[in-house]
Amino acid sequence: MKKLVSILVVLLSVSCQEEENNTPTAPVNDSFDPMKETVMELKKGTFTGVGHSVSGTATVYDDAGKLVVVLDPFSTQNGPDLKLYLSTDQSASQYINLGDLKSTTGKQSYEITGTTDLAQFKFVLVWCQDFSVLFGKAELQ
Repeated sequence: MKKLVSILVVLLSVSCQEEENNTPTAPVNDSFDPMKETVMELKKGTFTGVGHSVSGTATVYDDAGKLVVVLDPFSTQNGPDLKLYLSTDQSASQYINLGDLKSTTGKQSYEITGTTDLAQFKFVLVWCQDFSVLFGKAELQ
């Protein structure tokens, strides 16, 4: 039984590793312009990796009433089914799925749909949804 549990732990720990290249790796450069007159910066955080390499900045902007999360600069280790979450905590116990990560590198923007209380959602997470593994977090301030 111990051997089976050990094998399962090893499989889960490598399941969201770089060998599974399901997230595009070509750099993206979204056209979101934070210098437009209608854009106001609301919150910002710096990514730290959690067992994986993740770096860069997540910024939440108000663009004429639309909330947008922009990752710029941004880089993450690859993995399968990587999503971007806006979350109340680091464990993604309550979150808004902003969608598939567009790429492992580059400037990326994600619209927050619906009514969202940013006071409650304090983290932007890079999350491997298939295996419920946190890759990196940015605490918004």
